[in-house]
Amino acid sequence: MLKKLFLQIASLCAVACLTSAILSAWHVNIIVGFLVGLAFQYAGYYVYKTGLLTYVALKNKKLENERIKELSYQGLEVACPCYKAVKEFIPVRLNAANYYKCSDCKKTISVLITPETAVVTEPVDTSFEAINSVLKQGVQHTYNEKEE
Repeated sequence: MLKKLFLQIASLCAVACLTSAILSAWHVNIIVGFLVGLAFQYAGYYVYKTGLLTYVALKNKKLENERIKELSYQGLEVACPCYKAVKEFIPVRLNAANYYKCSDCKKTISVLITPETAVVTEPVDTSFEAINSVLKQGVQHTYNEKEE
């Protein structure tokens, strides 16, 4: 760690000395050039750090939005069983017990998920032609039964 500190100080001084040498070619005092080199390095580091923090904050916000979007697919809006029936959106996992703490009554609530089944039905065609053909088939079937 101490070695890293000395390397950073040495690189800071080297860049400041280089800046001082370049500015001395334009008849600027060496000490002023050295201080200008240090100031530009600190300003550059500040801009770099601010940009990096902004980038990381935006990236975190994007990841948070994606997490919230995914959570909306795996959650339920439930009502607390107390007399106030406060509704809350909670995450639900199918492979674990689901508990949450009510924001109003502060009680721990268990969420029970019960599976239900239903038959998938086909929609009924209500067009005139479809109804007419079904009626004709019924009449023909009834007529054929009477003849037998």
